[in-house]
Amino acid sequence: MQPTAPAGEFGLIDWIRRQQSGRSHQGTVLGIGDDCAILEVSAGSRLLVTTDMLMDGRHFRLESDGAEAVGYKAMGVNLSDIAAMAGLPRAAVVSVALPRANAVLIGQGLSAGLKRMADRFEVDLIGGDTNAWDGPLVVNVALLGETSPVGAVRRSGAQPGDVIV
Repeated sequence: MQPTAPAGEFGLIDWIRRQQSGRSHQGTVLGIGDDCAILEVSAGSRLLVTTDMLMDGRHFRLESDGAEAVGYKAMGVNLSDIAAMAGLPRAAVVSVALPRANAVLIGQGLSAGLKRMADRFEVDLIGGDTNAWDGPLVVNVALLGETSPVGAVRRSGAQPGDVIV
Protein backbone atom coordinates (compact mmCIF):
# COMPACT_ATOMS: atom_id res chain seq x y z
CA MET A 1 0.00 0.00 0.00
CA GLN A 2 1.36 3.43 -0.96
CA PRO A 3 1.37 6.12 1.75
CA THR A 4 -0.76 9.19 1.15
CA ALA A 5 1.17 11.75 -0.85
CA PRO A 6 2.19 14.79 1.23
CA ALA A 7 0.93 18.17 0.06
CA GLY A 8 3.60 20.68 -0.97
CA GLU A 9 7.18 21.22 0.16
CA PHE A 10 6.43 21.51 3.88
CA GLY A 11 4.12 18.50 3.77
CA LEU A 12 6.91 16.46 2.20
CA ILE A 13 9.43 17.70 4.80
CA ASP A 14 7.06 16.72 7.60
CA TRP A 15 6.50 13.28 6.04
CA ILE A 16 10.28 12.70 5.75
CA ARG A 17 10.77 13.83 9.37
CA ARG A 18 8.15 11.34 10.58
CA GLN A 19 9.85 8.52 8.63
CA GLN A 20 13.12 9.28 10.44
CA SER A 21 11.69 9.49 13.97
CA GLY A 22 13.45 7.21 16.42
CA ARG A 23 16.68 7.16 14.39
CA SER A 24 18.44 10.10 16.03
CA HIS A 25 22.12 9.92 16.91
CA GLN A 26 22.70 11.11 20.48
CA GLY A 27 24.63 14.13 19.13
CA THR A 28 21.65 15.30 17.06
CA VAL A 29 20.07 18.10 19.07
CA LEU A 30 17.63 19.21 16.35
CA GLY A 31 16.94 17.42 13.10
CA ILE A 32 14.58 17.98 10.18
CA GLY A 33 12.07 20.82 10.28
CA ASP A 34 13.82 24.07 11.29
CA ASP A 35 16.14 26.47 9.47
CA CYS A 36 19.19 24.37 10.43
CA ALA A 37 19.96 21.05 12.06
CA ILE A 38 21.95 21.28 15.30
CA LEU A 39 24.66 18.76 16.17
CA GLU A 40 26.54 18.67 19.44
CA VAL A 41 30.13 18.04 18.41
CA SER A 42 31.70 18.39 21.87
CA ALA A 43 30.68 19.63 25.29
CA GLY A 44 29.28 23.13 24.84
CA SER A 45 29.97 23.26 21.09
CA ARG A 46 27.11 22.94 18.63
CA LEU A 47 27.30 22.81 14.85
CA LEU A 48 24.55 24.28 12.65
CA VAL A 49 24.00 22.62 9.28
CA THR A 50 21.77 23.93 6.50
CA THR A 51 21.44 23.30 2.78
CA ASP A 52 19.45 24.82 -0.06
CA MET A 53 19.20 23.81 -3.71
CA LEU A 54 18.41 26.43 -6.33
CA MET A 55 17.31 25.57 -9.87
CA ASP A 56 17.23 27.66 -13.02
CA GLY A 57 13.62 28.40 -13.95
CA ARG A 58 12.40 27.88 -10.39
CA HIS A 59 14.53 30.05 -8.07
CA PHE A 60 16.30 32.24 -10.60
CA ARG A 61 16.59 32.87 -14.33
CA LEU A 62 20.21 32.43 -15.37
CA GLU A 63 19.71 34.18 -18.71
CA SER A 64 18.48 37.43 -17.13
CA ASP A 65 20.11 37.29 -13.67
CA GLY A 66 23.61 36.20 -14.67
CA ALA A 67 25.77 33.54 -13.04
CA GLU A 68 27.45 35.86 -10.53
CA ALA A 69 24.10 37.01 -9.11
CA VAL A 70 22.99 33.37 -8.86
CA GLY A 71 26.11 32.48 -6.86
CA TYR A 72 25.58 35.46 -4.58
CA LYS A 73 21.95 34.44 -3.97
CA ALA A 74 22.80 30.76 -3.42
CA MET A 75 25.23 31.64 -0.64
CA GLY A 76 22.87 34.29 0.74
CA VAL A 77 19.86 32.04 1.28
CA ASN A 78 22.01 29.69 3.35
CA LEU A 79 23.55 32.54 5.35
CA SER A 80 19.99 33.64 6.09
CA ASP A 81 19.20 30.23 7.63
CA ILE A 82 22.25 30.40 9.92
CA ALA A 83 21.39 34.00 10.89
CA ALA A 84 17.77 33.01 11.62
CA MET A 85 19.09 30.77 14.39
CA ALA A 86 21.46 33.46 15.73
CA GLY A 87 24.39 31.41 14.46
CA LEU A 88 27.83 32.25 13.16
CA PRO A 89 28.58 30.97 9.63
CA ARG A 90 31.92 29.21 9.15
CA ALA A 91 32.26 27.07 6.02
CA ALA A 92 30.39 26.10 2.86
CA VAL A 93 30.33 23.13 0.53
CA VAL A 94 28.94 23.88 -2.94
CA SER A 95 27.74 21.39 -5.56
CA VAL A 96 26.69 22.42 -9.04
CA ALA A 97 25.25 20.85 -12.16
CA LEU A 98 26.38 23.20 -14.92
CA PRO A 99 24.78 23.41 -18.37
CA ARG A 100 27.29 21.69 -20.66
CA ALA A 101 27.12 24.40 -23.35
CA ASN A 102 28.72 27.16 -21.23
CA ALA A 103 29.95 25.23 -18.20
CA VAL A 104 33.27 27.05 -17.73
CA LEU A 105 31.91 30.60 -18.11
CA ILE A 106 28.90 29.89 -15.92
CA GLY A 107 31.11 28.19 -13.33
CA GLN A 108 33.46 31.18 -13.22
CA GLY A 109 30.61 33.65 -12.77
CA LEU A 110 28.93 31.47 -10.18
CA SER A 111 32.19 31.16 -8.25
CA ALA A 112 32.68 34.94 -8.26
CA GLY A 113 29.22 35.49 -6.77
CA LEU A 114 29.63 32.76 -4.16
CA LYS A 115 32.99 34.22 -3.13
CA ARG A 116 31.71 37.79 -2.97
CA MET A 117 28.93 36.82 -0.55
CA ALA A 118 31.11 34.39 1.42
CA ASP A 119 33.81 37.04 1.89
CA ARG A 120 31.25 39.48 3.36
CA PHE A 121 30.64 37.01 6.19
CA GLU A 122 34.10 35.41 6.45
CA VAL A 123 32.90 32.03 5.23
CA ASP A 124 35.41 29.58 3.75
CA LEU A 125 34.46 27.48 0.73
CA ILE A 126 35.89 24.11 1.77
CA GLY A 127 34.75 21.77 -0.99
CA GLY A 128 31.94 20.53 -3.18
CA ASP A 129 31.26 18.83 -6.48
CA THR A 130 30.87 19.93 -10.10
CA ASN A 131 29.21 18.20 -13.01
CA ALA A 132 28.15 19.27 -16.48
CA TRP A 133 24.95 18.05 -18.08
CA ASP A 134 22.40 18.88 -20.76
CA GLY A 135 19.94 20.36 -18.26
CA PRO A 136 19.64 23.77 -16.58
CA LEU A 137 21.93 25.15 -13.87
CA VAL A 138 21.40 23.62 -10.43
CA VAL A 139 23.32 24.94 -7.40
CA ASN A 140 23.35 23.45 -3.92
CA VAL A 141 25.09 25.10 -0.97
CA ALA A 142 25.53 23.35 2.36
CA LEU A 143 26.60 25.82 5.04
CA LEU A 144 28.11 24.97 8.40
CA GLY A 145 28.00 27.34 11.32
CA GLU A 146 28.15 27.35 15.08
CA THR A 147 25.72 28.50 17.69
CA SER A 148 26.36 31.90 19.18
CA PRO A 149 27.13 32.23 22.90
CA VAL A 150 23.40 32.72 23.58
CA GLY A 151 22.58 29.45 21.80
CA ALA A 152 20.44 28.70 18.76
CA VAL A 153 17.12 30.44 18.30
CA ARG A 154 14.61 27.95 16.93
CA ARG A 155 11.49 28.79 14.95
CA SER A 156 9.50 27.84 18.01
CA GLY A 157 11.51 30.36 20.07
CA ALA A 158 9.86 33.43 18.56
CA GLN A 159 7.27 35.07 20.79
CA PRO A 160 4.67 37.77 20.09
CA GLY A 161 6.24 41.17 20.70
CA ASP A 162 9.83 40.04 19.98
CA VAL A 163 11.90 42.62 18.14
CA ILE A 164 13.72 41.53 14.98
CA VAL A 165 17.01 43.34 14.45
